[in-house]
Amino acid sequence: MLKSLAALAALLLTLSTPAAAQDWSFLSPLTAPTLDVQPGDGAPILFADHADPGVASVSLIFHYFANREGGNAMMLNVGLYRRYTDGWHFLGLVPVYGQDPRDPHFSEGQVDITTTMPGPNDPRCCPTVPTRWAIDINTLAVGRGN
Repeated sequence: MLKSLAALAALLLTLSTPAAAQDWSFLSPLTAPTLDVQPGDGAPILFADHADPGVASVSLIFHYFANREGGNAMMLNVGLYRRYTDGWHFLGLVPVYGQDPRDPHFSEGQVDITTTMPGPNDPRCCPTVPTRWAIDINTLAVGRGN
């Protein structure tokens, strides 16, 4: 558990925004159960609306992990979190899929992010289609477009 939390803390420092040296490790106890982070998993990937956790109000966290039942499939849980006056809260899992999450944009009530999805002729290993996701922060509804 300690190794997993340390890995989570290390990756949470790698933000989507420029100021990298902020300490987001306080989210570990919240993200471990909500995203099913277990010892030995890779650390989740954090995208926040501000690099400073004292200023940020919304975060989107991706957690890729090996299939728990075996096989070679990679699984993905994506959670949306919001900071209220009493701290950070898990809003829920959002149905976003794909590899290489990038280019987040946070606006009033919405988070947009791009992942790479398989195209019609792509082998399973090698998706090539950039896909933009729009997540409604209030309803957790997700729209998809390019």
